[in-house]
Amino acid sequence: MTRLLALPLGACALGRAIDSNGMPLDGGPPLQGRKVTVELRSPRPNQRVPITTPLWTGLRVIDGMLTIGRGARIGIFGGAGAGKTTLIETIAGGCAADVVIVALVGERGREAQGWIERRDDRTTVICATSDRPPHERLGAAHVAAAHADALRERGLHVLLVFDSLARVATALREIGVAAGQSTGRGGYPPSVFAEMARLVEVSGSIASGSITLIATVINDGDDRDPVSEAARSMLDGHVVLSKRLVEAGRFPAVDVLASSSRTMEVVASKEHRCDARRLRAALALLDRFEDARTLGIEPTGGAARVVVAAEKHIEAFLRQDGRASEHRLTLSRLANLAANLEVSDADL
Repeated sequence: MTRLLALPLGACALGRAIDSNGMPLDGGPPLQGRKVTVELRSPRPNQRVPITTPLWTGLRVIDGMLTIGRGARIGIFGGAGAGKTTLIETIAGGCAADVVIVALVGERGREAQGWIERRDDRTTVICATSDRPPHERLGAAHVAAAHADALRERGLHVLLVFDSLARVATALREIGVAAGQSTGRGGYPPSVFAEMARLVEVSGSIASGSITLIATVINDGDDRDPVSEAARSMLDGHVVLSKRLVEAGRFPAVDVLASSSRTMEVVASKEHRCDARRLRAALALLDRFEDARTLGIEPTGGAARVVVAAEKHIEAFLRQDGRASEHRLTLSRLANLAANLEVSDADL
């Protein structure tokens, strides 16, 4: 029987950067504290409590249009260079969580060093860079999950970041193939997706605290990619980043029409949801007339003219300079913007 690893985790690891074996990466002393067994412990269905409270991220486009519930699991999908790292850095710095745990799985050394230097007293960075063996890369995700669970048991609300879920799947594939498992779609053994599900299920709300999961997923637009397809089925929401919006200079480059939050309906107020639907309808109208406007043909419908006139204000709401904003101000700006968009119920 394999002996499970036990590491000092919980409060003693806050403000620290460690590897998948619990060794310091920040030049500090070894961790000292109560040891926690590194294993995936998911709450049983009868232990979970409903998701009813939003987790404010500080980003207007997410808080206003894709509100995340505390205890949800969200994927950030995008290709290389779409701004996934910058987005999770901003969320980690401005979210309304008690603690933030960042698992860097197969990350580049330069990126990992940046996270280590930026960490604050409420953040733990757990890192296994791309040159480490697959068991260590997978171990970084498992240590992060065990650390998050220990803090949730103490009554804290935890933001757990996996960067990235695709590289977790890669490590699992390497381990499975080396063990002689047969491969299926994309060269992934079936066990990869079962293990991904076990990892994702660690998140959730219980009576004492919560773990909200945000995982990046590398996706170059191929809907047949088995990892992206499996991740979508496991997650409560999808934030899709657009290379076209990156090239247009928008941050964050979130494609609102391609994104969704399954928890927004239960954590946002009726007024908030109505305002968000109105703005989403306006974005759909702008998207519908984009090709015609490129040819110099302006829409003639009343609602379309209003939306086109408000386009710069819509763009200003969706664009952010990287600093976190206060959620009440975000919702006030959304309400003011929606009030000026005369879009009919048919367009909603």
